[in-house]
Amino acid sequence: MEANALPTDAFRRLLPALIKVVTTAQENEGPLTPQAKQALLQATNEFKDYVAFAKRLASDLPGGDLTLGEQDQVIDMLERLRDKKKWVVNFPRLRMS
Repeated sequence: MEANALPTDAFRRLLPALIKVVTTAQENEGPLTPQAKQALLQATNEFKDYVAFAKRLASDLPGGDLTLGEQDQVIDMLERLRDKKKWVVNFPRLRMS
């Protein structure tokens, strides 16, 4: 695994944890018993912990320090560079036509 790779296992736990919250909430129609409330609280806290962990992993990824404006500038520069390279590659074909 690369040093900067995002551990996908941390994100794979999110959906099952969310499903557990929803099923726990739906299993108990009507007034919740203390045991049902405790199960729902536990499932919700587990999901919350997984989300917080996933957010921490995502925010710690390298290269995330550019503002949106700076990201737009980099994208524009890369698009101009791409277009220039396409023009240079296609220029000999244009002359021969």
